[in-house]
This record gives sequence, structure tokens and C-alpha cells, in this order.
Amino acid sequence: MKRLLVIILLVIAFMGAGVPRAKAMDPVTIGILAPIVLPYAIPIAESAARYALKGLLNAGTGMVFIFQDMLDVFMLPVGFLEVTIGLPFGLLSYGLQNIWTGGAAPFKLGFHAFMLVPRLFCLYQ
Repeated sequence: MKRLLVIILLVIAFMGAGVPRAKAMDPVTIGILAPIVLPYAIPIAESAARYALKGLLNAGTGMVFIFQDMLDVFMLPVGFLEVTIGLPFGLLSYGLQNIWTGGAAPFKLGFHAFMLVPRLFCLYQ
């Protein structure tokens, strides 16, 4: 009875799923349209490439900031260790600095990750 119920539920679940159809463009159509489209597309692509490269370089700078923030997250446990274990050795001030850096890192990471898209479009430098 359980098997029959499982089979019926599976049949009902997959009843609406159809066989996907291929939607490809005919190569002859591409050959016919190429002389019409290419004279307009190539100059536009060449002018856009300059801005695309600038945006990618700007986003790469943002990725460096994100990587730095990811490493700064690990300063929080290091700071706690310096405050607790390193207290007799005079590491309290370094530990508090590392706790502050590690505590602020997730917020900085979120900000830099959020600002990555404007960097990509050269809206934020």
C-alpha cells in the first residue's frame, strides 16, 4: 500500500513536466544576418571594451579589499587569545586592537561586497 501511494504521488508530481524542446537558430540564418549586423556591432564592441576593462580593473581593486576583510575576520579570535593568554606578557593593548579589527571586519566585508557592483559599473571608486 505504501509503495502504491509513493508511486501515485510521484506520478502526480511529475505529470506537468514535459519533454524540453530544442530551440536553436539555423546556421544559415546566422550567415545571412552576419553581413548586416557585424558592421554595426564591431565598432560598438570596440568602444565598450575600454569601459568594460576599466570596470573589471576597478572591481579587482574591490576584490582586494574583500580579501583583506576576510583575513581581518580571523583577528577576532587572535585578539581574544592575546587578551586572555597573553595578558601576563603585556599583550593586552595588541589584543584589544585585534578584537576591534576583527569585530569591525564583517561589517566592512559586507560593505565592500555590496559596493562591488557599483565598482564594476565605475560608479564608485
